Amino acid sequence: MKIHLFCLLITGFFFVSSDGVEISTLLALKSSLVNPMDHLKDWSLANNGSSSNSVHCKWTGVFCNSESYVERLDLSNMNLSSRVSDQIQGLQSLSSLNLCCNDFSTSLPKSLANLTSFKSIDVSQNNFV
Repeated sequence: MKIHLFCLLITGFFFVSSDGVEISTLLALKSSLVNPMDHLKDWSLANNGSSSNSVHCKWTGVFCNSESYVERLDLSNMNLSSRVSDQIQGLQSLSSLNLCCNDFSTSLPKSLANLTSFKSIDVSQNNFV
């Protein structure tokens, strides 16, 4: 019984930690962006009123799999600018990133190459260098 409880606690801790990494990564990404229209205003822990570990899966443009890992980010048409944070590599399940129709003009982070699940990216109608 003690072994099973210990395993349950360790497993539960793993899921909380994983969600924490995803949330921290998304918040770091948000802080690196200029968001003049405040499209990402719900990317916040303080105002959501939820104790759910997967609260980030309900944020604008964030799409998660059944295990609450971010699989897709759709930040298109949000008038965003500045730079995409290198910390995006913390989203290990990210397979699709849509940054279309914004005002990005810096280079994309090299850390995107570290995402082994990454399959598609749309950066059209920006000014990336």
